[in-house]
Amino acid sequence: MRQRSPQGFNRAGFVKIGEEIYPCQLTNLSVTGATIVFDGPIDLPERFSVQLAASGHVTRACKTTWHEGSEIGVVFE
Repeated sequence: MRQRSPQGFNRAGFVKIGEEIYPCQLTNLSVTGATIVFDGPIDLPERFSVQLAASGHVTRACKTTWHEGSEIGVVFE
C-alpha cells in the first residue's frame, strides 16, 4: 500500500475510460502517485489515465495499487 504523505495536496480531477469521464478528487497527490476519491464505490481497470484538468492537457497514466470502496491508490507510470 502506498504511504499517505501529509506533504501531498488535493485537487479535482477526471478519470477517462473509453468515452466515459468520471469526476474525482485527487488527494495525497505527489509526483509518484495519489489517492483518487469518487462519490461512491467504482470499479476501474488496473491501468487507466487521470486528467488533472477538464481539458485533458495534463494527463497521467496510473496503475492501481490498492482499492477500498470509493478510494483508489495509484502510482503514476
